[in-house]
Amino acid sequence: MTKGGSQLILMQKFKGMSLLELLIAITLIGILAAISIPSYQKYLQLQKLAGTTENLYFTLQYARSEAIKRNTNVYVSFQTGTNWCYGVNPNSACTCSTANSCTLGSKSAPNNNQLSLSATGLTNNSVSFEPNHGAAITASTETFTVTGYSASVQIKALGSLRLCSSDLAGYQSCS
Repeated sequence: MTKGGSQLILMQKFKGMSLLELLIAITLIGILAAISIPSYQKYLQLQKLAGTTENLYFTLQYARSEAIKRNTNVYVSFQTGTNWCYGVNPNSACTCSTANSCTLGSKSAPNNNQLSLSATGLTNNSVSFEPNHGAAITASTETFTVTGYSASVQIKALGSLRLCSSDLAGYQSCS
């Protein structure tokens, strides 16, 4: 038998799918999608929460190191709520919602308002690090929340930072 002849036999054996088989396949795909979409949305929310909280953690580390490097107090100013922002500025607090007010950088909430920021222990909506050892002037806790899940950055009086969450895998529990 020639190569062309065997292809003809294979084509005659496999003519395609019936309409019933196609409908069953589409139904199964729909069921699997309906089951997986809520899990995927939760996964995306938790990833946004983790990323945003880690960004704040690294910003606070940056502010602490800049205080030591510049030999001056460095302030991290906060605006809380769903329209949150934070900014870093040497020598004085800044208004993170005002463009170019925070000379060492700022971060604002994305337009979707999914994450909210709350803070405790701040003085004048900011925390500052002193230049000698990078110690925090006042201890505080900043917490991001998204649909029932939260993650926090705790600032201890000596300036050490702790990232914690009871909801995110791989983080220590906040206590």
